[in-house]
Amino acid sequence: MIFAPKALDRYLLRYFLQSLLVVTVAIGLTIIVINMVEQLRDFIDHHVPLIDVLTYYLYFGGWVVKSFLPVFVLLATLFSVSILARRNEILAMKASGRSLYRISYPLIVMGALLSVGHFYYNEYLFPPANRRRLEIKEFTIEKRAKATFTNVRNIYRLIAPGYFYTLGDFNAERDEGQQLRVCKTEKNKIREIIVARLVEYRDFKWIGREVAIRTFDDSAHESFQKLDSLVLPDIKDTPEDLEKRIGKPEDMSLDELKRYIEVMKRTGGPHLKESIDLKLKYSYPMTSFIVVLICIPFASNPKRAGIATSFAVGASLALAYFVLFRIMQSFGYNEKIPVDLAVWGVNGLFFLIGLALMVGARK
Repeated sequence: MIFAPKALDRYLLRYFLQSLLVVTVAIGLTIIVINMVEQLRDFIDHHVPLIDVLTYYLYFGGWVVKSFLPVFVLLATLFSVSILARRNEILAMKASGRSLYRISYPLIVMGALLSVGHFYYNEYLFPPANRRRLEIKEFTIEKRAKATFTNVRNIYRLIAPGYFYTLGDFNAERDEGQQLRVCKTEKNKIREIIVARLVEYRDFKWIGREVAIRTFDDSAHESFQKLDSLVLPDIKDTPEDLEKRIGKPEDMSLDELKRYIEVMKRTGGPHLKESIDLKLKYSYPMTSFIVVLICIPFASNPKRAGIATSFAVGASLALAYFVLFRIMQSFGYNEKIPVDLAVWGVNGLFFLIGLALMVGARK
């Protein structure tokens, strides 16, 4: 069934979206001002130009939307529905033959659309802008050298069991490194060592320069070969895989985090936390839909309606959700509970609460 909004649906949606806009701007600006006060000393001490400060907070506003949209949706739902209930408009809609389910329908559909939009924004629109925000924070506000992230030293990567390489120094801007050593072992014995003074990433492949190759047979006899250059097809890592990343896993896009996890799996590195963060990218945006489901039956009761009551309930629900969410996430990180329970447990609990409230509400 395609959602074709009627006049009443458009009225409810307009009221809800207006509330969402007001809540987002009011609370978003409050968060920005609080952060600005906290960062004020750094701005002054490092003589950060005003244009850079404004640019930073333009991108910071995007981070606020990414992080707090479910809270904004929760409060907007409570405010809009409770005010309508306070004015007896919900009662009038029911008196005209519409059930609470039918009244809720456009808001629930909008909650689902906001969840989908939140996911798309988080994974495809937000990461490039957030990368720019982090660059401003690191290099302009905190005055850290770019070489801290572009020059990486003492890299170790596993190609396959018993097959690894080390890189003494790597420059991510030039896609070049020094002191490459590739070692292949078999039954705890070294079979081959490739040493290159320089290594370059060109045309999607690694090329060693000034290469020396030593191979060993079962009798420990050594053969030696020198080459001006050598293509290294077994090294699958890209320069992006080797450079030091700015930010945390949640700052990465879906594709970036998947690629990072694949690198960790291939090289034998730890990736449990990142695997949980990857699944959270799917579960967290669903919160907008779930909070709409919870808030409608509560706010539609005129005895509980009102701005103060709605704000108190909204703050309590948001606090309960985020505390439980972080607790479950921490348990998952520490392998106390299964990964899927850590990721979906809180959403499942609140979804069941929402269904129970909806079924038990006065129709």
